[in-house]
Amino acid sequence: MERLLRRIDACSKLGAYLSSIAMLSIVGLILVEIVLRTLFKTSTLISDEYSGYLMVTLIMAGLSYTFAEGSHIRITIITERLHGRLAQGLDLIVTFTALTLCSYALYHSLWMVQDTFSYRILADSIAETPLYIPQVMIPLGFFLLELQLVAHFLRRLLSSPTH
Repeated sequence: MERLLRRIDACSKLGAYLSSIAMLSIVGLILVEIVLRTLFKTSTLISDEYSGYLMVTLIMAGLSYTFAEGSHIRITIITERLHGRLAQGLDLIVTFTALTLCSYALYHSLWMVQDTFSYRILADSIAETPLYIPQVMIPLGFFLLELQLVAHFLRRLLSSPTH
């Protein structure tokens, strides 16, 4: 079981690295655009479009690592007052609910990518990017988050509650 949990954590770290690369790519793309416009009075014509695609990658790839590090926003008005089995039970219920919602989002995002691919939908821009390419990051991000939610659920289930 511990081996599985370590592999899930490794997948989350890979997502974090991908997220970091996306952020650096956005910065690089913006810098290139600034230099081109300032010095050469021209443009890449794609910097805003691709920055948007990279922003989706940044967010979706980083979801699971953010959750693993406990950095998602949590409303603790109730949970901070609970202890022991009650706190553990509530955490399991909330995690299961998050798993259910994430599964729903994963399922529908897969269908979105499938439809975009099968209809050969292109971006309405000069680049005419096939939209399934940047959209792939959405189900991938939900999948990584789902794995991390499963890992959290298993960890909470197997841990002994503190009194």
